[in-house]
Amino acid sequence: MPAPNTPPGAAQDDDLVFADETPADPPVKDGGAWRVLIVDDDADVHSTTTFALGALEMHGRPLAFLHAYSAAEAMDVLAREHDIAVILLDVVMEHADAGLHLVRHVRDTLGRHDVRIILRTGQPGYAPEMDAIRGYDINDYRTKSELTRTKLYTSVAAAIRAYEQIRALEDSRTGLAEVVRANTELMAMHTVGAMTLGILREVAALAGQPADGVLCACPP
Repeated sequence: MPAPNTPPGAAQDDDLVFADETPADPPVKDGGAWRVLIVDDDADVHSTTTFALGALEMHGRPLAFLHAYSAAEAMDVLAREHDIAVILLDVVMEHADAGLHLVRHVRDTLGRHDVRIILRTGQPGYAPEMDAIRGYDINDYRTKSELTRTKLYTSVAAAIRAYEQIRALEDSRTGLAEVVRANTELMAMHTVGAMTLGILREVAALAGQPADGVLCACPP
């Protein structure tokens, strides 16, 4: 029988264990790291998650963790941080539906449809309805007892892959909209000089330079 497929650095006995100390998180502002927001009112869950995932890489990039211990605290974090890839979210915190209330805030109020959300609960009796999971684009829902290290890694890796695809699609849409806008504006210009200046402005915008710093030259 072939050996099970486990992520690099993961132990074969992959049950999550509680660390005595919380390991130091990677720098939160590191642009090369996938940023993961852990939202849970249990401090042990924070330390367990960072212990399980902190030394692993996903798609060649490390993970950087942000922490919130209530839905209200998570709202504050999300209001000032705009490049979070994944939220690991407890369902039951201040009240029984605090997690779902936060999901509605992320999707409806903040309009954040790129960030991926994984729901976790230690109280299966408070499981969200399937309509809520589908309606708010939740990537995964697990009880904490079933999330072994490998399953947690797999779930987060899949969420990051989805986030990366959504961001790439959004960037493509933005670029296409910019091309259409520029083309419309250029076609409305009636002289060669005006069109030339318009093209220089668009090239400068793409290069991130002022228009008067762009020089066009033809080879001899």
